[in-house]
Amino acid sequence: MTDPLERRVRAYHRTPTTAAEANNEDVALSMHLALEGPDGFVPLFDDYGVFFARVAETPAASGTSEEILRSLVDPHLFRLADGGFGVVATRVARGGAPDGTERSSVLVATSPDMLAYTEIGLLDLGVTDGVHRPAARYDEADGAYLLSWVDDAGVERRTSVADLADAATVGPVEEGAVAGLEHGAPLSVPAEVARGLEVRFGPIVNTGARPLPAVEVAVGGALGAGDLPARLTLDYSDGSAGSLAIAWDADAIAAVDTSVPGTHEVAGRVRQTVYPTPFADERADPSVYRFDFNGTQTFLMIATKDLHMDPVSNSGEPVGMPIRMADRIEDLSDEALEAGRVTEVDLLVHGSLDADGNPMTGCFWAPEIHLIDGTLSILFMPSYGEPTDMWSGRASIVQLRKDEHGNHLDPTVPEHWTAARHVVRADGSALNGIQGISLDMTYLEDSGTHYYAWQMLGSVFIATMDPADPTRLTSEPVRIIAPEFAWDNLIAEGPNVLARDGRLYLLYSGSTVGDSYTTGLATAAAGEGVDLTDPAAWTRLTHPIQKSGPFNGEMQLGTGHGMWSEDEDGNLLYVFHARTDHKGLTGRDMFVRRVHFASDGMPVLDMETEEELLPALRDVTVRVVVA
Repeated sequence: MTDPLERRVRAYHRTPTTAAEANNEDVALSMHLALEGPDGFVPLFDDYGVFFARVAETPAASGTSEEILRSLVDPHLFRLADGGFGVVATRVARGGAPDGTERSSVLVATSPDMLAYTEIGLLDLGVTDGVHRPAARYDEADGAYLLSWVDDAGVERRTSVADLADAATVGPVEEGAVAGLEHGAPLSVPAEVARGLEVRFGPIVNTGARPLPAVEVAVGGALGAGDLPARLTLDYSDGSAGSLAIAWDADAIAAVDTSVPGTHEVAGRVRQTVYPTPFADERADPSVYRFDFNGTQTFLMIATKDLHMDPVSNSGEPVGMPIRMADRIEDLSDEALEAGRVTEVDLLVHGSLDADGNPMTGCFWAPEIHLIDGTLSILFMPSYGEPTDMWSGRASIVQLRKDEHGNHLDPTVPEHWTAARHVVRADGSALNGIQGISLDMTYLEDSGTHYYAWQMLGSVFIATMDPADPTRLTSEPVRIIAPEFAWDNLIAEGPNVLARDGRLYLLYSGSTVGDSYTTGLATAAAGEGVDLTDPAAWTRLTHPIQKSGPFNGEMQLGTGHGMWSEDEDGNLLYVFHARTDHKGLTGRDMFVRRVHFASDGMPVLDMETEEELLPALRDVTVRVVVA
């Protein structure tokens, strides 16, 4: 290693293999980073790409098309004149074929911290015989960037450029290399930049726990579990903190004699529920909702039936919109279903009539549970026709009826729900006037304004709505996320929003629904009255927040369509689906995870069991002083 105040970073692309290895062309042909450590360079982000080339042009109103998608090869890192970081690379078509720009140009991007990149665009070097294996560095003496590359014949070429965004500042092209400039050479970065890379793209692990404060009880007083610390505060390797609830041993509490002064130790165990994997087979686009059922805490689960990757007709098995209800999240699982601790009911089935009297024949896609204007509601997409035509699907809503006292009826009884109604524009027309289909609708509220966000035309749209009339928008739909990178490629869907610490975190999913499905993230200010229908209000990560990769020793594939939720202890949950062949089935299965927030404010959606809590910290004790 170099100076301890600096560490080296290496940029590269990979040779594509398969989506099952999280290394298909869309992933491999991007910039990957490896950070130098005591034993050499270690790939970051499970060797997944962190910088991807943008589309060649802004996606059309009808969505992103194959021909505008791009990838990159041969990235090279260098320092900018202002102290930031630059990238030069060769841009290629999706899949790696030449796109024509490599004849004359290099792709240029900049970053202040190597965590997020702004693509400047293509810099034309004024040649026509190929630009390959580019490299660059800033020359203070000349006040310009020196660029080198090899042409189609393998001849080394060089030039200088004063402004990376202005081809008019490119100097004469000469034959020969730039002394000391080697394509792909590691770049030394300050320790704080290296640390930021580790936080964003490396594992974050539990390193310890805060001491539990002693509990004092007056002589003759009572002692119960509520008098003991409720949670254990945990410290993590990135400087962040978290906590988990503690289950105190009832017998140990009862054994404390409060009739006389003394000191006692009470044992407990940290509650770190490890949910079944998968949690539910063939249940895609899952939603878990913590529901105050007329004063009783309960949990609802709803999902898309997805036998063998067929959400339209469920591979010939009965189609429907399945719901489960239990007092604990664990009791929503397939294990609980098989043990008889929970039942599953289809709220809608093939042939159920919507509010207009039309039979819904399938799909019942991506149901989400929300409380809208105090009424439990489900947003989903039913489809029509015989056989079912997915493209006939429309974003719709059903709502749970209440009794004469304003109490919700039992949500597991199909007859307690209203007939499905389509969500339409303010003028009553269909949401999607081009293709018809609209789906993956979610609901959010910020600063007193209510919104729907959903997928149509392969992109995420948003509009305002009035909770008193949840079937009609109150503003025109606006596209806020279109697929722009090879990792999300042709679709951005499944939006779901969390408000936390002054930020809105919008999850969405991209790529296809198979092994390459991937989760993205966009953020916006919360509680500040920002107009969320303005695309400029949203800041989007240019790399995934969750992707296929290893988890707890196994490969997880096709992660996506995730939703924020909450468990019994108030822990934030992420509920999503991934591809497995569990029980010989081949659809998308449901998973449940707790969420950790890193020191940079980003959610960690795949913290492994022993990364979340050191095994040595699972058992705890607290000192009880009777005085």
